[in-house]
Formats: sequence, structure tokens, C-alpha cells
Amino acid sequence: MGERLYSSAKQLSNLQVRLMTSIVLIPIALIASILGDVFFLLALLPVMCVGMLEFYLMEKNTTMQGSTITGLLAGILVVIAFYLHTEWLWQATLIGCIVFIGILEFSRQPKQSYHTLVQVGVTLCGLLYIAFPTAFLVAIRNIPSDGFMWLLIVFAITWGTDTFAYIFGRLFGKTKLAPLISPNKTVEGALGGIFGAWIPALLILLIAGKLNMIIAPMIIIGPFLAVTGDLFESALKRFFKVKDSYIEGLNIFPGHGGVLDRIDALVWVATWVFLYLYIVGII
Repeated sequence: MGERLYSSAKQLSNLQVRLMTSIVLIPIALIASILGDVFFLLALLPVMCVGMLEFYLMEKNTTMQGSTITGLLAGILVVIAFYLHTEWLWQATLIGCIVFIGILEFSRQPKQSYHTLVQVGVTLCGLLYIAFPTAFLVAIRNIPSDGFMWLLIVFAITWGTDTFAYIFGRLFGKTKLAPLISPNKTVEGALGGIFGAWIPALLILLIAGKLNMIIAPMIIIGPFLAVTGDLFESALKRFFKVKDSYIEGLNIFPGHGGVLDRIDALVWVATWVFLYLYIVGII
């Protein structure tokens, strides 16, 4: 009985911390999004850097750890390149990153070419997983006239899926979604999150007068990718035997785990929305 009361108190305490964190951070995120331009860029960069640190340190003490410093510098350049609309900069950054790490690691261990390839590959994974989605958010916000609205769509899909999945999972969750990856997630929660995300996203488009058959598939598919992103990050943590992604002293989202735990769905949704808008010619 005492253990049960302690567990309930602990869960309540964690929920309170999560709510307090959200109350502080959501207005900051919205203000930065409304202001846009360099304000949005400066708000994203620190979060991206901490997320990339979490990703690279997740592989600590393994043979798969990427080059942290090179990855961070390359990530910052990639985001700045999208902010400046300079394609050659992010392309040159990728090439430079590959060449630099390749030469550095090969010179250290010339007889282990496989190790060099792993170092290059994992470092690039950090860029693709975190830096490029961050850059896509910047590019979406910088869409002339409608940038803020499209950014709200990204947030609506991401936060809508996360919020409604939590609510439906707690109320109706019985069937495990992926027990080997994330035991607490349920099919009922995932379905509630998907349907729940459609509502705010479609309302925003309807109010803005942008709802049409061309954009509808982007909204329909988005929440499925949000759920996938959540599961993907859980699979990463299990693969590297890490409970939470946060770094001691850099837990900037108290109660939510690390940055990767908070943006796991966002990076997938941001990538999807950017690519879709690019394909249909809006970006």
C-alpha cells in the first residue's frame, strides 16, 4: 500500500513538473515563432545543439560514436545555410564533414577503414536526424506571407498527436503498440493521437483558407509520422541501452526527459511538411 502511494505521488510530481515546463516553454516557442527571422533561428539553435549532443553521447563508450564537435559545427552551418537560402553552403558543409572526418579517423587508425566509415556515417546521421529538420523548420517559417501558418501546422500535428495520444492512452489504452520498443504506448493512444492531430491542423487550414485536395494528404499522413518518430527514438534508446536521452546539467526540458525525447516526433513531421511543401511548389 505504501509503495503504491509513493508511486502515485511520484507520478503526480512528474506530471506537475511536465506541466510547469510546458507552461514556460510553449509561450517562448510561440513568441519566437511569431517574431520569426533571426529570433526564431536563435531560439532553435541551442535546442538543436543540445539534441545533437544527446544523440552523439548516446553512443558513448561504443565503437559507433560520431564526431561530436564536427557534427555540431556542421549542424549549425546547415541551419544557417537554410536561413540564408544558400544551397551551396549546406552542400559544401556535408562534403567537408565527410572529408574531414574521413581523413582524421583514417590517420588515427589507418588499418581500420570500417571504423572510419562508421564514424562518418554516424556523424552524418546526427545531421540528418536533427540538424536538417531544424533547418527545415527555419525554411518553413521563412515562407513569404504564410510561413507562420505552415509552422503552426507542424506544431499542430506534432503536439496534437502527442497530447491526444497521451489522453487516449491513459483513458482507453489496452492493446500494446510496440511492446518490445516502448511498452507504455498503445494502439488506442496512437489512434487517438492521429485523429486528435487532424482536428487542429485542419481547423488552421480552414481558417486560413488553405484547405484543399493538394494539401490534405500532407495533413492525413503527418500524424502517422509523428507516431513513427516517437517509436524511432525509443528504439534508439533501447539499442544504445539508454533510459533517457538527457545529459546531466543540460536537462532543459525538466519532466520531459531530454531534448530528443521532446522533439522525436517534431523532426519527422518537420521533414515531411518541408518536403511536401517543396514538392508542391510552396517552398
